[in-house]
Amino acid sequence: MADCGQFYKCVTPAAFKPLTSVIALGIIAGVLIIVDILAAIISGAAVPGLGVVAGILLIAAIFELCAFLSGGKMVCLGDDSCTIGRIMQIIPVGQDKSGFEKIDDDFTMNTLPSPHSPVELLAEMTMTDPNQGPFLEAQAATTGIGLPFAGVSVQFEDIPHDTEVFHVEVKGCRVHDVCIVWKILSFGAPIVGAICSIPLIGWLICAIAALIWLLITAIATAIAWAATHSGDINDVYDPASGELTAADPKTGAGGDVILTRGDWVYDAGHSGWNEIQPVRFVQKLTGVVDAKYQSMAKADATLVAQFKKEVLDVWCFHVGEASSPLTIAGQQDPINTWHIHPSIDGCEKPPDIR
Repeated sequence: MADCGQFYKCVTPAAFKPLTSVIALGIIAGVLIIVDILAAIISGAAVPGLGVVAGILLIAAIFELCAFLSGGKMVCLGDDSCTIGRIMQIIPVGQDKSGFEKIDDDFTMNTLPSPHSPVELLAEMTMTDPNQGPFLEAQAATTGIGLPFAGVSVQFEDIPHDTEVFHVEVKGCRVHDVCIVWKILSFGAPIVGAICSIPLIGWLICAIAALIWLLITAIATAIAWAATHSGDINDVYDPASGELTAADPKTGAGGDVILTRGDWVYDAGHSGWNEIQPVRFVQKLTGVVDAKYQSMAKADATLVAQFKKEVLDVWCFHVGEASSPLTIAGQQDPINTWHIHPSIDGCEKPPDIR
C-alpha cells in the first residue's frame, strides 16, 4: 500500500493557471537553445550567457509543468466529499492512455450515483437528485473562470444513449516521482549553458556536455518511471471485502455499489469534468444496500430522498467519523493503545488528580 494521494493538491478557482505559461516558457527556452546551437556551429562559439538564460527558463517550465500535473490542473469543488454509486466501468492503470500520457498512472473507475439507473438521461438525474446530481454537472466555480465542461459518459450496447457517470481516481506516484528527477536534473541545463558560453570551448565539447546531461536525465527518468508505485485500488480499499466488479457492458445492469471519499475537483487536464481525486477511502456496500436502490428502473425524487435518508447520510456520516480529528486523537490516547483488553489485564486509567 502507498499513499500517493498525499502528493496531489487541488487549487482554488482564483489560483488556477492554465498550461499557457508552461508552453510559453518551453517555447522561449527552445528558441534560445536553437539560436545558441546555430551560433556555436556557424561562428565556433555560443552566444555568451544565452545558454544560461535558456537553462533557467527551462527550469521554470519544468517546475510549472510539475505543479500543474501535481494538482494545479485540479480545481477544488469540495474537500473530503462522500459519494455512493454503482461501478459502471473499471479502467486499469494505463489502459486508456498511450505514450507520455502514461505518466498519469491512476487506477480509475466510473460510477453512477445511486439510486439512479444507467437508462436515465443526465437531465433526469440532475432534476431529481440535489444530493449527488451536482457531481455530474458543470459548476459555477469553474464555468465562472471560463473552463469548459464535457463530462464523462459510458456507452452500453443495449442503451441507445450514453450514460453520464462520475469519475473517481486512486492516485499513482509516477508524476511525483518523475517530477523529482526532472526538477533536480533541470538545474543541469544552465550549467551546460554556462559551459557552452566559455570562450574557446567549441561546439563539439558543448554538444558532448549537453548529451551527457540528457543521457543522465533520460536514464534517471526511465528508472523513476518504472520503479514507481502505480495507482492500486487496494491502497484505499480492503481486499477482504471482495473483488469489485463493474456493470454488464451490454445491458448496464449490476455493478458493485461503493462509497467513495476524497476531494471533489474539476480536472482541467482532459476535456473538462468533475471527479473524486485523490480517492482516500472506498467501501463496498453492495450486500447492505436494498435492491430497490440497485435496479434498472428510473429513480424518481421520492426514491432519491429515501436513499439519502436510509443510505447516503448514514454511511457518509459514520465513515466520516472514522477520519475525524476527534476520532484520530482518541485513537492516539495511550488508554486506547492496549493489546490486551483492560478488563482482562486489570489496567485502568489513572485518576485525574487536580
